[in-house]
Amino acid sequence: MATAPAAGADTVSTLASTVPPSTPPVTPAPPAPPALLTAARVTSTSVTLSWTASVPGCCAITNYTIMYPEPFSDVIPTTTVGNVTTATINISPTHQYTIRVAAKDSAGHTSPWSNQIIVVAPATDSGPDTVPPGSPTSLTNRNGTLYWSAAPDNVGVTGYHVYKFDGWYTSTLLGTVTSTTYQLPPSATTGPGPHIQFYVRAMDAAGNLSAASNTVDATSSTPPADLPPTAPRNLAVSRITSTSVTLTWTAAEPGCCDITGYTIGYFRAFYDLAESVRVGNVTTATITLRPATQYRVIVQASDSGGHSSQSSDPLTIITPATDTGPDTVPPSAPGTLTVSDVTTTSAKLNWTPSTDNVGVTGYHVYRWDGVFTSTLVATVPGTSYPVSLAPSVPNRYYVRARDAAGNVSIATNEVRVDPPTGPTTAPPSPTCAVTYQKQSEWPGGFVADVTIENTATTAVDGWALAFTFPGDQRITTLWSATYAQSGSAVTIRNASWNGTIAAGASVSFGFQGTWSGSNAAPTSFSLNGTPCR
Repeated sequence: MATAPAAGADTVSTLASTVPPSTPPVTPAPPAPPALLTAARVTSTSVTLSWTASVPGCCAITNYTIMYPEPFSDVIPTTTVGNVTTATINISPTHQYTIRVAAKDSAGHTSPWSNQIIVVAPATDSGPDTVPPGSPTSLTNRNGTLYWSAAPDNVGVTGYHVYKFDGWYTSTLLGTVTSTTYQLPPSATTGPGPHIQFYVRAMDAAGNLSAASNTVDATSSTPPADLPPTAPRNLAVSRITSTSVTLTWTAAEPGCCDITGYTIGYFRAFYDLAESVRVGNVTTATITLRPATQYRVIVQASDSGGHSSQSSDPLTIITPATDTGPDTVPPSAPGTLTVSDVTTTSAKLNWTPSTDNVGVTGYHVYRWDGVFTSTLVATVPGTSYPVSLAPSVPNRYYVRARDAAGNVSIATNEVRVDPPTGPTTAPPSPTCAVTYQKQSEWPGGFVADVTIENTATTAVDGWALAFTFPGDQRITTLWSATYAQSGSAVTIRNASWNGTIAAGASVSFGFQGTWSGSNAAPTSFSLNGTPCR
């Protein structure tokens, strides 16, 4: 039986609801991830990296770990450097690396990884070409044949290496081809390894290799339903007469569907109407043309799904004036057409001479209306001609060489002559400058850095940068700012801590994105509605 406390005893009565809660343990904050990782310099044996320092959490940053594995390998090399924001690591010629950086603090906490970049080492640091090709794209396996889209290069792709990957760490070079297809041998689809895959790398004449394409399995893969054929290649002339030309080309590679035919488009120079002819699934065709006429010719493939390829590289030709007689060869094109001695009423056209198998007899000077009418204004023996200018006349000119048989050359470039006008007020200088730089790119993805410089004499307090992607790029992750994207239009706004840009100062942000058709850089930017240079 409970008893009450004796009178005068010290007692304390406390409601349970008023007991202060215990303080939860505090979890020490790790550092923030490093940002804006870029490859500042790449050689055949090293890469110099730079990044924005991590923001400390609970404790001071002590060092950074750089991870740089090669694809198709289960070896993950790392190296540790001090509390720096740049470092150089050793790599091997023509090898591909995926690089990330993480920070570590004095309490042993590790940050999340930075953005990821892909680096491909050139084959050599000497010679005229130290730039690796771009990656092949859209690799598919259709019934044991690999197809892919051609890779770009600053000089020219000479072929492709086709590799088999065993799913662990061994890649085997199956073959080297100059086309964009490869027939897999039966032995290629079997062997040790948990998951056999294939990939392709482009090569150039200097021995540089591209980053790898996407991978495909040993079993047949179905291309995307909307994947068009590749563009026909190597468009050339096998025979030309005064009224026809026979063309040849390398067949397009199918995308999702079988090739059904080709469309040949041919455009007369300085004429805005085009003609076209449809042919079957062939790689040669003859079309009818006009004598002594210049044409620009392209070829496109189409497939059973209704898709059209990109156009082939254009081919410029000119037909001879006649197919009989001792001279059926047109002269070469005159050299670059330039303008000098421009006044309000006159100017002088200048060009360098043509050559001919028999001899050039003169030059035709034409005025063009900019649409489809060319007017022959003079035929001269030399390489210059004075023209009269009138405000009501389209002062656009080009020149062709001619020979005694009446053959004419391909035209020079066109020049437009604008008479000088009175002084005008120059537009105000831009008050901002934007630098857009792709730090890395791979099939389907990329990382870009953007720097905004305030070139005005006063500070910017709060900023919004607007631009439009020229392709189908989409931002997926952005750091040091916020963003909104609608279609290809993008608006980037400052973060809470970098909204002020002092006069002469700059601010940077970066992002990771996706792309498929084109990854061209934006060409115009505006800051708070004002165009930037």
